[in-house]
Amino acid sequence: MEPKAPGCCKRFWRCLCCSSCCRRKEDIESRRTSLNSKKASIAPAVVEKPKLDLSLVEHTSLMKAAIPVMHICLAWFCLICNCLVPGLGTIFSGLFCLCLGTPRFSQHDGFRARIGTFLIDIIVGVAQAFTVLFCLVGWGWSIWWGTIMVRLARKRRKLRKAQRDEEAAEAATISSRSQPAPILPAGASPIVATDAPAADP
Repeated sequence: MEPKAPGCCKRFWRCLCCSSCCRRKEDIESRRTSLNSKKASIAPAVVEKPKLDLSLVEHTSLMKAAIPVMHICLAWFCLICNCLVPGLGTIFSGLFCLCLGTPRFSQHDGFRARIGTFLIDIIVGVAQAFTVLFCLVGWGWSIWWGTIMVRLARKRRKLRKAQRDEEAAEAATISSRSQPAPILPAGASPIVATDAPAADP
């Protein structure tokens, strides 16, 4: 026996359901592609600028690279703490590096670099506190560590000031170029100032 062909009603509903499902899928795909293309066209190309000047990056020692670059006030605070209690300012510098300072492992800042700086500064601060017993070695070490922090903060401040001056000079030259030249009326000549004294009548 031959299988019965589905009735016209069944064929109609099958065709309607199948076409609606296919249309929905096609609509969803087209919407996704249009949204992706819009995002790609709207999103500007983000160029990651280095957070730290190359002269401040430490390439020779991992321990010295853990001395963060901070604001000048924080650097002085850490130096004073290291003078009073050896290692205390170093531990504070590690804490400050988690949110305020910048590690010096590379030009680009990152979460792993901040955590690494924090851990190294904790270890160094504890070592500075314990080596005070050996002829005050830890005290001198912690004061030297604090002076490096202050020196780095001053250097960063000078670099930022020079960068701001350079940007201001560049903006001034761009604004002077964009100003239009004065329009003179027809037949008028520009006035040229002369230094010659007026003749007596």
